[in-house]
Amino acid sequence: MKKGLMVLGVIIVVAIVTMFAYLIYKTWIVFGFWTLAWTGLVTSLSGTILGQMIGSRKDSNGKIMYNPKEWPKFVNIIICVLVGYYLYTIISAPNVDKGNYYFGLTYLILLTALPTIYAIYKLFRDRNDFVELDEKYISYKDNAKTGKFEISKISKIEGALTIHFNDETTHTIALSNMNFNSIDITSLKKDIQSRLPNIENNDLNESTEQ
Repeated sequence: MKKGLMVLGVIIVVAIVTMFAYLIYKTWIVFGFWTLAWTGLVTSLSGTILGQMIGSRKDSNGKIMYNPKEWPKFVNIIICVLVGYYLYTIISAPNVDKGNYYFGLTYLILLTALPTIYAIYKLFRDRNDFVELDEKYISYKDNAKTGKFEISKISKIEGALTIHFNDETTHTIALSNMNFNSIDITSLKKDIQSRLPNIENNDLNESTEQ
């Protein structure tokens, strides 16, 4: 029985790998290797520079506000749409047969159109989300969810972003659902950490005195 399951598992893995390899080969045939290479590079650089490297931190009168900008992500979406349109002009050329056309169209729908539609929806859904810090409180807005927490009652933070309180309760702010990029998340965690009570040093001092 186990041997039969192992053979079946191997067959399934080989079938999946073979299908994946065929899809890659077919995609290269339809669009061309170098076309996919440079368009992939453009979209990757656009996503990295516009989506990740432009932060949203503002510091004013002791208050730190993180309200992610929409325009960098919107520009990135436009670039991805233009790249998708360019790829569509390739498969819509008169010399492309129907089989390659429908394969290329399916590729563009699944890997360009649907992700773009979701990105636009997410951009507008989360456009007013923010996290704000002052000397005493952390407050945030995530669509309909809001919260305000006293910093002195926080014991630690972890992940992105789970807050642990002194009474051993926790609260998670889903920054990934609020248009925060990785730079914003890292910066926000450092700002929160810098305002937390120095619990480790206090514990160390207490143990030394004893």
